Amino acid sequence: MAGPVVARLVDGTASFAVFRRYPRLVVFPVISGAALLVVFGAIALSLLPQLGSMHDLTHGVWDKLGTDGSGNIWFYVAGYVAIYVLTVIGVFFNVALVHCALRCHAGQEPSVRGGLAAATARFPQILGWALVATTIGIALNAIESFLKDKLGFLGSLIGGLFEFGWVVVTYFVVPVLVTERVGPITAVRRSSAILRSKWGESLAGEARFGLVGLVFYLQAALLFFIGLPIFLSYGALALAGLGPLLMALGIVYAVAISVVLQALSTIFQAGVYLYATTGAVPPSLDRDLVEGAFRPKK
Repeated sequence: MAGPVVARLVDGTASFAVFRRYPRLVVFPVISGAALLVVFGAIALSLLPQLGSMHDLTHGVWDKLGTDGSGNIWFYVAGYVAIYVLTVIGVFFNVALVHCALRCHAGQEPSVRGGLAAATARFPQILGWALVATTIGIALNAIESFLKDKLGFLGSLIGGLFEFGWVVVTYFVVPVLVTERVGPITAVRRSSAILRSKWGESLAGEARFGLVGLVFYLQAALLFFIGLPIFLSYGALALAGLGPLLMALGIVYAVAISVVLQALSTIFQAGVYLYATTGAVPPSLDRDLVEGAFRPKK
C-alpha cells in the first residue's frame, strides 16, 4: 500500500539514492539522537530510587529545585542550559551532515571525518545559532502556551503559525552557516532573503517527507499496539515473548525511521539550497521536486 508513495517521495527525489551510495551519512543523526537519549535517559534515571548511588547524588538537587521560588528559578535556568547544550549537539552534527551532503551533490566523496572537521571549524557560528534557536524556540513555546490559555484552540493555531513561520524563515540557516560561515543573525537574514527571492513563504517540499514519515510511523505504531495488548493480557513470557518483542520492534523501527528521514531531509535541503543560490538543480536530485520545494507566491 505504501509502495507507490515511497517510490515517488523517496526514490523520486533521488535523496534515497544518495543515501544508499553514502550510507555512512547516517552516523551524524545517529550520534545526535544518541546524545539526546543519553541526556534525557540520565535525567529520568536519576529520579529512580532503585538506582541507589545515582539517585543519592541527584535527589538533593531535585529536592532543592522544588522547595522555593529561587529553586524554581534555578530549575528554569538549568532547563535552558540543558536545551541549549542539546541544541548545540544537534546543530553540530547537522552542520557536519549538510557539509557532506553538499559534497555529494557536487560529485565529491564525503567522509565522516571531513564532516566533523567542517563542523568543528564552524563551532563559534554553531554556538551562536544554537543560542538564537534555543531562545526563540522557548519564547515561541511560551507565546503559544499563553495564547492557548487565553484563546483555547484559536490560540494554539495562532501560536503554531508563529512557530511554522520561524521554521520556514530559518530553513536555510544551516546550509548558510556551512557555506558562508556568517553569524546567526546574518544567517537568518540570508535564509529569509533566499526564500523571498526564489519562492516566497509557502513550504511544500518538506511536507512530502513528513507524509512518507507518517506512513512508516503508522507501521511502527501498529507493531507496538499489537504487542501491547498481548503483553498486558498474557504477560511478558506468553507466546514466546511475542508481546514485548513486537513492542520493541515498533520502537526500534520508529527510531530507525527518524534517523533515515533526518538524513534524507538534510540531503534534500542541501540540494534545494544549491538550487536556490545557483539556479542549477544538482544531478543527484529530482528536478521537479526541488523546483517545487516551495510554492511561489500568487
